[in-house]
Amino acid sequence: MSNVLNNDMQSKLSWINEPEQWRFTDQGGIIIEAPIGADFFCDPAGKHIRSSAPFLSMPVGQSFEMTTQLTVDMQKKYDSGCLMLMADEKNWCKLCFEFNGEAATIVSVVTKDGLSDDCNSEEVQVANPYLKIRKVEDCVSFFYSADGDNWKLIRYFGMLIPSGGKAGIVAQSPQGIGSTVHFMNLIITEPEIESRF
Repeated sequence: MSNVLNNDMQSKLSWINEPEQWRFTDQGGIIIEAPIGADFFCDPAGKHIRSSAPFLSMPVGQSFEMTTQLTVDMQKKYDSGCLMLMADEKNWCKLCFEFNGEAATIVSVVTKDGLSDDCNSEEVQVANPYLKIRKVEDCVSFFYSADGDNWKLIRYFGMLIPSGGKAGIVAQSPQGIGSTVHFMNLIITEPEIESRF
């Protein structure tokens, strides 16, 4: 088990769209200030195409698990914090703790060949949920947990990322004036290969 934000693995981290304000915390987490309009989305209708959100990532292998616990200062619709796996700007997926305008929800987006498939899941009753991405070869699973012990499968799909890709954390505020996202940890482990879910 490796806490990416709390040891020498920090040297492997790199930014896409580095924000003006971000910092590591004394407890081994990270706080990211999403700027105005920050988002990753490729609208199938072509009306909303953005790849502007701060994305802090590291290279990952063909099989891995990445887990985080987070809080989001939800002021405007779609303010969110996410885990994301990326091959390139046209092929990526993310699992988000997001404000839908009425309540905090779990949202997943899978983008292939420049087209995003957006899926809204259940409402979240806790302020600091856990998110997990598990990739085993070409199969990806998204999970959500309220307590870090009991996990619910949100989405299971195939995604070809021959090089392994990069995975990490994202802060978004597509329609807002910015949002503060606190990732309390970011942990990478080896997945249980014998179990798809």
